[in-house]
Amino acid sequence: MTPNIAHYGVLSHYPQPNRTEHANIGIVVFLADGSVRVHFGQDLKKLRAMDPQVDLDAVRSWESGLPKMLAGQTQEQATAYLRNFGQWKLSPTLGKFSYTDEDKYLQRVANALHSLVSAPKSDRRERAEVSRLHMDLKTAFNAKGWLGRDIDNHEIVERYPIGPMTTAEFALQNGRLHVIESLDLRTTNPSAKRHDARSKALTLDMARKAAKNTARYAILAGIDSPMMSEAKALMEDYSEHVYTWESAADMNELMGLLGKATGKPGMPLPLPH
Repeated sequence: MTPNIAHYGVLSHYPQPNRTEHANIGIVVFLADGSVRVHFGQDLKKLRAMDPQVDLDAVRSWESGLPKMLAGQTQEQATAYLRNFGQWKLSPTLGKFSYTDEDKYLQRVANALHSLVSAPKSDRRERAEVSRLHMDLKTAFNAKGWLGRDIDNHEIVERYPIGPMTTAEFALQNGRLHVIESLDLRTTNPSAKRHDARSKALTLDMARKAAKNTARYAILAGIDSPMMSEAKALMEDYSEHVYTWESAADMNELMGLLGKATGKPGMPLPLPH
């Protein structure tokens, strides 16, 4: 079977015609029989992000409306018309692909849209949100040489799985599972911190169930927070050790316990800022 040849151009949306910022939104395909077909990308969120005023339903209506408007025009006439079609512009050069049937045609269209229109997927792993207190503790553990990736080598590891859908903020193993959870109350959003406190309590409770011999630590920051006493009471129900980040005495006691567990006592911590 002799393959058919189709020519296509990329259709781009320019929110402000006098500027170069634009988003590729679809392709216009010119078939050998003189007909025109228009295909938009499946996800046009980037178009909405660039131009919040755009009506996506109106945009998609042109998938059928544009071929009707171009009916009867030659390829040269249609391309010239589309290269200055309001906020839309057709690419100055055309690509081409071959196909033998409708399935092959749609496959070629999908490949073109994926390559030229679809936003690239991020290869970055999803990262959990962390508080300032978490980062302060991580810095302190790292400075003492305790932070690592091998929990079986008496290193403190981040985000250690302890049960279904449950991950410890920090964990350490030395024949006993040590689980460390922090709660940063230095916030203007109390409701979010109440949810966070319940989540921390659940994690500490899961740690107790995950191992026969555990040591559970809760570190709270925000001595001026109206939630401090309530949060401290909650953490005391689920952990053997509850400390206040702003207390040098508390932190030195915590670091002493963890230093013994890691086998690397280190130096006392300075008063937190």
